[in-house]
Amino acid sequence: MNKEAYLNCCYEQLVKIFQLATLHKKDDKQKFRTEGFIHAGKALGVISHDEAVVIMEKAHVDVFGESINVRRNRKATLKAAIARGDDNYINIPAYERAKI
Repeated sequence: MNKEAYLNCCYEQLVKIFQLATLHKKDDKQKFRTEGFIHAGKALGVISHDEAVVIMEKAHVDVFGESINVRRNRKATLKAAIARGDDNYINIPAYERAKI
């Protein structure tokens, strides 16, 4: 397996995991298998850490339409609003909150 094929395989596995996340279904076994697959590629020198990060970001953007950091920050803002009881923020439709 060459580097390009390895990266494509990583990408496909990540897309599957992220697609399951959009359906609110977790597959920890697949997640850990993919993490191990990526770690093995780095340990064997097939891919670098930076290449792994790039392929993960690409898969995330392709599935969720936003980067990992943007999604993480948006979800943290929502959790904080819920924790402080900010009904004004929570009452905003989700499709509009995504633009904030």
